[in-house]
Amino acid sequence: SARVGQRQRSGLVGVIVTRLHDPFFANAIEMFSQHLQMRGWHMVLFTVEDASEVNHALRELIRYKIDGVLIFSALLSSHMAETCRANNTPVVLYNRIAPDDRVGSVRIENVAGARLAAETLLEAGCKRIAFVSGLADDPTSREREAGLRQRLAEAGKTLYRCETGAYTFDSGHEAAMRLFSRSKTPDAVFCASDVMALGVLHCARHEFGLAIGEDVSIVGFDDIPAAAWPGHRLTTIRQPVGSMCREAIQILVTMMEGEQPAQPHLVMPGELILRASVRRSEA
Repeated sequence: SARVGQRQRSGLVGVIVTRLHDPFFANAIEMFSQHLQMRGWHMVLFTVEDASEVNHALRELIRYKIDGVLIFSALLSSHMAETCRANNTPVVLYNRIAPDDRVGSVRIENVAGARLAAETLLEAGCKRIAFVSGLADDPTSREREAGLRQRLAEAGKTLYRCETGAYTFDSGHEAAMRLFSRSKTPDAVFCASDVMALGVLHCARHEFGLAIGEDVSIVGFDDIPAAAWPGHRLTTIRQPVGSMCREAIQILVTMMEGEQPAQPHLVMPGELILRASVRRSEA
């Protein structure tokens, strides 16, 4: 193979993930592991609590003489990008924009996906559309909020309310407690992830006795397996995890073999999956 001579191949790929509790990432990592093994690499997994720990994890990984690194949803500091380059260690970001062409990236079209969600709620006749964001400084969540606000503005509407979550079921539940305890409540909630959307759905149904898809419409983002479960039937924006993982590995393997990928930054479209959590449109 056209592998570069300057470094010994270890057969190991480092994977750094911030939100392993999120089924979206757990799912992606499982696929990633399978695809890597099929191509002769093994995975060294580091879980980190926040972006600041990524630097430490990367330093550890470099000591393992790994062939490449995949980072799930954590920002790579420019300093660490330099460290990896100095070690000839290729890096691919998943679910993030890469700082430059020497770091690969694969992510979903967040703005367009959120516009689809907004479109769906507008078509269903929803008037008071709220948003539950991910962590305050999270770029993914900011893009999803921007897409929602953009599409609402085009329809002459503003965002009804915005609550901050943390990409967990509990944070979605708490955001819904705040949204529905008020005298005037939203008739629709778009969430930056499915896990939070399920928290909102359970809270609306069990704490406030609301009929999902009638009294309130809920849209998530990701299409995790639980979104399709009969008790949820959550309308959501599907991320094509299988093809995203395949593409991320293709970019990483190309870089590990010392080549420059034809397209180092891939942005894939999301797909609207319409289920029962959004009311039938009045049209």
